[in-house]
Amino acid sequence: MNMDFKNSNKMAEHIQVLLHTKDPSNRMYILALALTTHTFFKIKVSSPEEIIERSIKRNYKSPLKNAYMIFMTDCSEAFKDAKSEKKFRQNSECFKDFPSLWKISPQEVKDVYEQVLASYRKLKPISQNFFEFHPQNNANESQENTADQATRINC
Repeated sequence: MNMDFKNSNKMAEHIQVLLHTKDPSNRMYILALALTTHTFFKIKVSSPEEIIERSIKRNYKSPLKNAYMIFMTDCSEAFKDAKSEKKFRQNSECFKDFPSLWKISPQEVKDVYEQVLASYRKLKPISQNFFEFHPQNNANESQENTADQATRINC
């Protein structure tokens, strides 16, 4: 039997993962509930816009490729925030295994992340190079004032 499968089965006995859609802020959250320690881990589901802002801020080399990567990033952010609470710090060990949290997540959680990924792909900036073109027959003053080098623009 695969070791990851054993870990996720063991985790499933002690942790319940569910989608929380009733937040007053209208945000979606994933809740991981540790049944034995009565501790919870609240993971904010990132919006496509937040993913793009985070990618720019952190200077990611390539865009996120799948829903799992977004989930992992959201878990990491939530874990950093939750560590400031004493009760969570004392009982956080069971929440550190993000891949197993993904494995035991219900399909509705994975579907939400697939929807976020689809929206993100529609919005993500496309890096394009624009090169100036100066037709010899149509030169005007505005073209004379522009730079001769390519300009990199994110659209």
